[in-house]
Amino acid sequence: MQPKSYRVFKWVMYALVTLLLCAFHAMFFSNIRVLGLAPFLYPMLPAMAAMFEGPRQGAVFALVLGALCDLLVPAPFRGFFAIIFPVIAALSGGIASRLQSRGFLCALIVSSLGLLTTGAFRMLVQVLAGGQYLGLMARITLGEALLTLPALLIVLPLYRAIFRRCGADY
Repeated sequence: MQPKSYRVFKWVMYALVTLLLCAFHAMFFSNIRVLGLAPFLYPMLPAMAAMFEGPRQGAVFALVLGALCDLLVPAPFRGFFAIIFPVIAALSGGIASRLQSRGFLCALIVSSLGLLTTGAFRMLVQVLAGGQYLGLMARITLGEALLTLPALLIVLPLYRAIFRRCGADY
């Protein structure tokens, strides 16, 4: 069991890196356009945290990140990210706990899961609202996922460094 101050330090580091990645997304990723689509980094972040920290702690992290995203990022309704991000974290943490290695392949799986789950939830909201453009939304979801997955090369080393550094001493 880690001392309380050490756990606080670990989660402060996760928060700082996540804010850095959100700023990076706002400055760079939001300006990238390929066929009218832009990368969408946010669903990848709770998936990566849950991959390293487990479904329970990852879900708490995801809830806080979701609330922050609900304040700053356009969504189909208020609370969208606060609902979907803990679901992503629980799924990702569960999958990662069953895999032997938490390396690149696991990160690719959970990141893809996060991106596709967010898109599927957007499509569900669209269906419930009586929307008609599900094919278009599916193409947008797949396009955003393909554009976002290369960011895994940035996100994975940062989260892995926090996990290794803050978990090595205890």
